[in-house]
Amino acid sequence: MAARLFVAWQVVWGLVAFVAMGHDKRLAAQPGQRIPERNLHRLETWGGWAGSLAAQQIFRHKTRKATYQRTFRRIALAWIMAGVLLGGLHFAMQFYI
Repeated sequence: MAARLFVAWQVVWGLVAFVAMGHDKRLAAQPGQRIPERNLHRLETWGGWAGSLAAQQIFRHKTRKATYQRTFRRIALAWIMAGVLLGGLHFAMQFYI
């Protein structure tokens, strides 16, 4: 159950982050206000890191900005480690239940 919830959480926030990155890319092409990077990172922190990664590659957005990538990679690594930990716990529980 926890694993399914974890995946569902990632999918929902991933879609939100993907749309936000795409929207920010469109806003970048015209003068005016953009989505602040802290808000994009906030979406990644909430679980949208995979959607953000996909959007970065598809829209070619924020891929060369080193400061953005440094923060993004830390967030993604934290979520990957959480997924591995949860997966390991789920696997271990198969033997004890």
